[in-house]
Amino acid sequence: MSPLIIHVFHLFFFSSLFRFVLSFLERMPPLTGNSLCATLVFMIASCGSWSPEFASKQLLLRVNQNTIGKITSPSHSTISADDVMKPITAFIKNSSRGVTLLYGPEYEEVINDLPELVAAEFVVQMSFKSDGKSETLRQMLTLSKKKSFLLLLETPASVLNIFQTMRKKMLKTHLVTWLLIMEGSDAHVSVARLEEFVNEGTQVIIFVKTSHGHFIHYLPSVDAYGITRFTNEGRWERAKELKAILSLEPQETYDLSGRHFKVAIKEIVLVLKVRKTLPDGSVEITGTDASIMNDLGSALNFTYKAYIPRDNAWGDLMPDGNVTGIIGMVAKGEANLGISVMSISDTRIRVVDFTAAYHSGRYLLMSRSPKEKNKALSILSPFTLQIWVFLTSTALLMGPVVYSISFLLYKLVAADVKMDLQWFQFNIFRSIVNQGSCINDDSLQVRLVLLFWFFFCSINAALYSGMLTAVLAIPAYETPIDSFEDLPRAVKDGFTVGTLGGSNYESFFKAATEGVLKQTWGLFNHEDRSKSFVDNVYTGVNRVLEEKFVFIIGDGFARLFEIMHGKEKLHLGREKLFPTYIGIVCQKGSPVTGALSRAVLRMADGGLLKKLTDDAYRIPAANRPAQETETKNIAITLTHLQAAFYMLALGIMISTVAMLVEKVTFYVNLQKEILF
Repeated sequence: MSPLIIHVFHLFFFSSLFRFVLSFLERMPPLTGNSLCATLVFMIASCGSWSPEFASKQLLLRVNQNTIGKITSPSHSTISADDVMKPITAFIKNSSRGVTLLYGPEYEEVINDLPELVAAEFVVQMSFKSDGKSETLRQMLTLSKKKSFLLLLETPASVLNIFQTMRKKMLKTHLVTWLLIMEGSDAHVSVARLEEFVNEGTQVIIFVKTSHGHFIHYLPSVDAYGITRFTNEGRWERAKELKAILSLEPQETYDLSGRHFKVAIKEIVLVLKVRKTLPDGSVEITGTDASIMNDLGSALNFTYKAYIPRDNAWGDLMPDGNVTGIIGMVAKGEANLGISVMSISDTRIRVVDFTAAYHSGRYLLMSRSPKEKNKALSILSPFTLQIWVFLTSTALLMGPVVYSISFLLYKLVAADVKMDLQWFQFNIFRSIVNQGSCINDDSLQVRLVLLFWFFFCSINAALYSGMLTAVLAIPAYETPIDSFEDLPRAVKDGFTVGTLGGSNYESFFKAATEGVLKQTWGLFNHEDRSKSFVDNVYTGVNRVLEEKFVFIIGDGFARLFEIMHGKEKLHLGREKLFPTYIGIVCQKGSPVTGALSRAVLRMADGGLLKKLTDDAYRIPAANRPAQETETKNIAITLTHLQAAFYMLALGIMISTVAMLVEKVTFYVNLQKEILF
């Protein structure tokens, strides 16, 4: 090849390279010490043995760790109203959205140059000294109940401070689109640092003014692990239409292909069971909820790893503002999703979102099956206490009454009474127990009284024998605990009322202000929580089986354990209270929620969720030992007759005591006669 051709080739190559570098530098921000070092590291990594992905991750990590304390604020603002504020203001005025204005004292002159923006009725002007106060941010994010813009004109350090506070206090809403306008040599570093504090689904559009006087805009995107990345979309031209940028919305069909989620879980019987713990801290799971996640992953082409919260709780928003358990992991961004029969409640939806419900149920009472009543006093059970008192009183009075009539009649004819009072009283007792009577009195008056008395005794004897036969043949059981109105009676009988601690069950009764729910909350043992609030369902059911414990639980779990242990051991109350719905926990405002909800509804329409639930019920039924169904002849046993033997023994004891008293009395009287 001739030297001329080689020189022409070199000239063409270097001129093309020079034009490419000029074009690249025009799009890039000015190179400070940190950004120049970062660029050189990335270029060297791209040419060397390192992979660009590895080098970029190391670079981002180094920038995030070392530059947060080095971000400086501009000494004076170089942004004017004509730069980007007027085009944005014009767009917002023509849109149907409201806008909240947040600015620092450095930019007050810029705001004053926009009288149309400040004077507009839908603008809320708020002078904010950038200290990241959570109450101010909370007020700011709740100013509008519809979709709106939040225009933030602040220094890079203040922007990071604000978003750090929002992440820490879990202040976020999908109704607000953030418009950040920044300047300064470290503004681009702030953009990279900002990625740590922006959750998926939070709409943030950033305009950064460079030292060249033009603006570069950044748009959010999400990587496979759900981390928000800001993509440099290049130089923003004032003539460029803003509608394409500011009208960004989460896609209706959000693509989850290739995504990898962290899922917070809590082990619970049959629904979700941990198979083993992996070296990275995640766990392998099985069960109904695990099958739902696997089917969703297959349908939407995503993968996941399951993690258990440090406090191993379902979690909720506490009165002090702390968020615990699975709800806390998702709300704080430590997990993307949460699943473990998570009930949707008013307090939880303040910090997280839920997908469409994949299961519903109601609260009910689980207690031990009523035991058969003791037959030791079965001979008294046919009549109530009131009837027994009345019969005893009547029998005691009838003896003197009949004796008095006979005595008066014999006195009229000047004759002696044939029988004394004891004889009359004894025969009255014989007749009441259906043993006949030996009262031999020829007077018409006495016979008429005895006629009606015998009729009275025969009626009572027939009723008593019939009721006694029924009591002995058909077992009598304790009064069951069927409704929440029965709980005060159960507590008086020695039962303890309990439920799952730290769950939605507890929160539901705790939030009640009146009625039976408030009454139920007062029946829990708040002095010693371990007596009323259990850590898991197994513990609660075991306490029901072993002691006098009433367990408030969802009807789905109750049905599972009733199948496992049988109705002869567990009793489920008839009253079902307050429908509850179960969904998958998602981060607040995350577009993932919509995609999962649509998939859950398709699974429900196809009958897959019902099949998974039915399969879960079949497992305990299949593992339960077969019950004996042999029919036995009913015969009277010693258990049925024990009351009669008790009465006989009581009679012998009383007669023995009477005999001893009589002997002692006779001996004492005999000694007195000897002495005197």
